[in-house]
Amino acid sequence: MIISSKDVKTIYFCPQKARFEIKNRNFKNLKDNQHSIFLTDAFGCTLIAEFDELVSETPLVIKIKKTGKRLSEYHMLESAFVGYVLESNERKVESIIVESPYFSVSINWRPYVTKLLSLISSFCEMDEFHISKTHLCRTCQFSSECFKEIVGMENLTFLYGVKSKTIEKLTSYGINTLKDVIKMNNIIEEILGKEKSKRLVFQAKSILENKPIVFKELPKLLPGIYLDIESYTPINFDYLFGILDDNTYIPFLALDPVYEKDAFKQALEYISKSKKAVYHFHNYEVIRFKKLSRKYGINLSKTFFSNFVDVYKLYSDHVALPIPSYSLKNIARFFGFNWRTALNGQIVVGSYAEYLATGDKRILDEILIYNEDDVRATEFILKKLIDISN
Repeated sequence: MIISSKDVKTIYFCPQKARFEIKNRNFKNLKDNQHSIFLTDAFGCTLIAEFDELVSETPLVIKIKKTGKRLSEYHMLESAFVGYVLESNERKVESIIVESPYFSVSINWRPYVTKLLSLISSFCEMDEFHISKTHLCRTCQFSSECFKEIVGMENLTFLYGVKSKTIEKLTSYGINTLKDVIKMNNIIEEILGKEKSKRLVFQAKSILENKPIVFKELPKLLPGIYLDIESYTPINFDYLFGILDDNTYIPFLALDPVYEKDAFKQALEYISKSKKAVYHFHNYEVIRFKKLSRKYGINLSKTFFSNFVDVYKLYSDHVALPIPSYSLKNIARFFGFNWRTALNGQIVVGSYAEYLATGDKRILDEILIYNEDDVRATEFILKKLIDISN
């Protein structure tokens, strides 16, 4: 098995996801990276050091670029991975710098080598991993595989909207399986209240029967357009306002922060003139529009957002689905929609950072494809919702 230093974060949070990703990876992509030239063997695996910039050859100083706001332990472990591999190749490492738009730190990585090797040893030598629900599940293309395994055990872990503390409370009352949820509904109602209990029962039935269950009548839904915004969060820059209207994808794109206002105003004008319902997934688009309107002193009418419809809320308030999370990707993939790229909401931030650094138009083209697929997926799942409600 071939492990890259960029796998450390996933191994740290969810080794099961890391195993799926490594199994399905095209190794050629790693070899094509000009910095992926150092490797070593450990615990029956091949470790490859990837980093973003060679700051200095003598002394050897390298840089690993991130997009987050805080330095975390997995950054230390990734640095330890790179340092360990380089020094296994008889290269004395002077400094490893972890840098993001929010910080730049020279890492004291050597104290983390022991913990890193323990992590990698367990990962390389274990055949099965404990399945747990993490923040990675929302965008993980393999979450359905874990979900199937959990469902087979009738485990409560992936019940939508149920946190670990609630599960602990339920198990303390002897509610351990999906069937228990249905049978002991009266107890759950006492614990969680009538509304949450009702939702939980329908969720359990949906999983056991492997089908969507509509538990609340939908409001009247009018024809509309579909909106999705891409942002480069490290500098709070909304660079792409993607709209799908009558099967035509219209991107309002700002190639530089100085053009953000222009792209925003163009999107506003298009939406205002269309006078159609504006379908979006979750509340991000509304939040960004409000912030941008304040930022640029643009007054929006009191009724402007009255046509905005959150497709996520339609699903969460009206339908139980046999899926691990109600993210756009999870819902759309359940109904058979496939994205044309491997991007997701987290990866696309790194992709845009790479575009800013290189100006490579191919990266921007991929982001545009990803954004178009997002609005098409939103349309797709709305139509599915209407179908299953009729």
